Amino acid sequence: MFIVCGINEIIIVAVFAFSSAAQLPSRNYIPPSQGGQESAVHPEHGTGIHGDTGNRRPQQDAEKNSAILKQEQEITENGDYHFGYETSSGIRAEESGSPSQSQGGFSYKGDDGNTYTVIYSSGEGGFRPQGEHLPVPPPTPQEILLALQQNEKDEAAGIFDDGKDASSLSLP
Repeated sequence: MFIVCGINEIIIVAVFAFSSAAQLPSRNYIPPSQGGQESAVHPEHGTGIHGDTGNRRPQQDAEKNSAILKQEQEITENGDYHFGYETSSGIRAEESGSPSQSQGGFSYKGDDGNTYTVIYSSGEGGFRPQGEHLPVPPPTPQEILLALQQNEKDEAAGIFDDGKDASSLSLP
């Protein structure tokens, strides 16, 4: 049995064949200026492309060669779990929880020599990290809090403002 193809079908098949044979870059590729990966370092000169040494952090070598001092993990049949670890470079982490919520924390020594600690919880309210170094939003202005309370009262009374009829609103 012979299949008759026109020139258009042959071109489409050829384009598809060449495009599907094209090699995509590795998912692990990080440009030298953004990660200081070993693959970006020239083996003879110890530098990246055009002499760039990449993004080198002060503790990078210590962390890379750190030993695991403590490691524990436990998972129950109902999905509850606990894990923790500590490395010789001072990184520590611990977490426990269930499939619907968890709490834990971690700490590490920053490039500036300070120890940073984050404690967190996650669940229905989302991920909630806390740490002295993390930014905190400013308090909500009193006027906004009063407006939110009034909205709750209005909705409880069956009054809904969809914002379409501004003539009934009074401004101070």
